[in-house]
Amino acid sequence: MKIIFSPFNHYLVNTYILYAENKEAILVDPACGNDFEREKLKEIITENQLNIQYILFTHTHIDHIAGVEFAKKTFPEAKLMMHKDAEPLYTHADNYGSIMGFETQTLPAIDGYLEDNQEIQIGNENIKILHCPGHADGSVCLYSAAHNFVLTGDVLFLQSIGRTDLPGGNYETLINSIKTKLLTLPSDTKVFPGHGDSTSIEYEINNNPFL
Repeated sequence: MKIIFSPFNHYLVNTYILYAENKEAILVDPACGNDFEREKLKEIITENQLNIQYILFTHTHIDHIAGVEFAKKTFPEAKLMMHKDAEPLYTHADNYGSIMGFETQTLPAIDGYLEDNQEIQIGNENIKILHCPGHADGSVCLYSAAHNFVLTGDVLFLQSIGRTDLPGGNYETLINSIKTKLLTLPSDTKVFPGHGDSTSIEYEINNNPFL
């Protein structure tokens, strides 16, 4: 499995594309917030000849779903999925977007829900869903045991953790999610967060002041 990522919008959200050898792909957190960014995302996918099978959200804060209408219109056959607990915030996302500098969208319907320990398949590759609430209701991480990486959204960052003062946030819940779902992964697991630089589970165990 290969990973492409690009930071989008004024919150510099890392949008990820995971793809298998047969070019089937998962688009994670389409955050492109303007025409330039939308064209950049489309160009990346076109140049790599990718077939988007799924559009997944690590959580539904507006900065992570800024490009959802564009993504679903551009790849209408892709399944738009999130954890069920993330749906209420998704439904009201534009109420927050208008005061946070995002363009108004018509939010597309959800095609299905992600569940803890569910596996999503593209080609001959599998991605495991880890439900990790605490930053937002319905937060999930995406883990590949075969390729030794995890996409952590806004749950875990390089030497930091997600905010808990936003809707759905709870500090104790977040710390529990990190300790039971992420720090139990192999220590050399590469961590790709929703903002900022990559890190590893081992590095965070030894250096993250919150842990």
